[in-house]
Amino acid sequence: MADTSWIPVASAGVGAAIALAGTVVSSVRSDRAQRSRDRELERLSTYVDFAVAIHDAHSALRDVARAVTNPKERAVAAAQTLQDSKVYGIRERLLMSATIEMAKASESVFFALIGIRDAVRAGTELSGAAYHDAYHVFADAIWKFRIAARQELSQRPIAPADLGRINWSEREECPVCGQTVSST
Repeated sequence: MADTSWIPVASAGVGAAIALAGTVVSSVRSDRAQRSRDRELERLSTYVDFAVAIHDAHSALRDVARAVTNPKERAVAAAQTLQDSKVYGIRERLLMSATIEMAKASESVFFALIGIRDAVRAGTELSGAAYHDAYHVFADAIWKFRIAARQELSQRPIAPADLGRINWSEREECPVCGQTVSST
């Protein structure tokens, strides 16, 4: 008769291998889920950083339009506001990590901000038509960016009326534009 004393040892070894494999598979799944959550959190952080940088650049451009009258100094100061706000670097990070919808929305905001920069560089005052034309495009674009971010984060859509507005461009409430237009 053959010696069968090795069967319990082999069974224990096979059981240990199965348990180890199960632990490894579980760990890999957990790591993937954690990486996915980390990527989502990184994207959200980038979206918020971008919105803050855009806000800071816009505020600084308004300050330049108010305070700098020399055309050469104004051109340099307007360009510097975008550098100081770090909008360029954050935009690059966003373009590399964002969904296509968010990348499109962010580019619209960025180029609307460039429109404001160009109007300020050209010497427009805050009460001037050139600034206001650029501003209203910007206001509409930043709200579309916010809405795209909300959609990506599975939040309920938000409409202008939810915040007591007629539309996102703010033209209807603008004392400079003086337009009276119905809801769009």
